[in-house]
Amino acid sequence: MQAERKSELKNRIFIAIVVLTNAAGNVLLAVGMKQMPDFDNTSVMGYTASLFTNLWIFFGIALLVVWMVAQLSMFTWADLTYVLPVTAGGYVLTAILGKFFLGETVSIARWLGIALISFGVVLVSETPPHETGDDQ
Repeated sequence: MQAERKSELKNRIFIAIVVLTNAAGNVLLAVGMKQMPDFDNTSVMGYTASLFTNLWIFFGIALLVVWMVAQLSMFTWADLTYVLPVTAGGYVLTAILGKFFLGETVSIARWLGIALISFGVVLVSETPPHETGDDQ
C-alpha cells in the first residue's frame, strides 16, 4: 500500500511538472518572439543574434527542456496513451495564461474545446498509468 501511494505521488508530481513547464515555457517563448525583429527586414545573422540573446526565449527553452525530460521520464513507468492525455492539461493552462498574461482573445469555441480536453484529462486520469493487457 505504501509503494502504491508513493507511485501515485510520483505520478502526480511529474504530471504537474510536465503541465506547468510546458505551459510556462510556451508563454515565455511567445513573449520573447513578440520582441523579435521582423524576419523579412533583418539579416539572418541579426535575427539569429536576437534569438540567442533574448532572455525570454532562453528561459522558455530551458523550461521546455525540463518539460521534455519529465515527459520522457514518465514514459518509463506509464503508457503513452496515459501520459499524453493526462498532460494535455497543459493546453488548458496555456490558454488561460495566454488570455491573462498575453492579452489574447479566446473565443467561445476555443473555451468549449478546452472544456472538452479537460473532460478527457479527468477521464484518463482515473485509469492506471500502465495497463496490464488483461482487458484486451
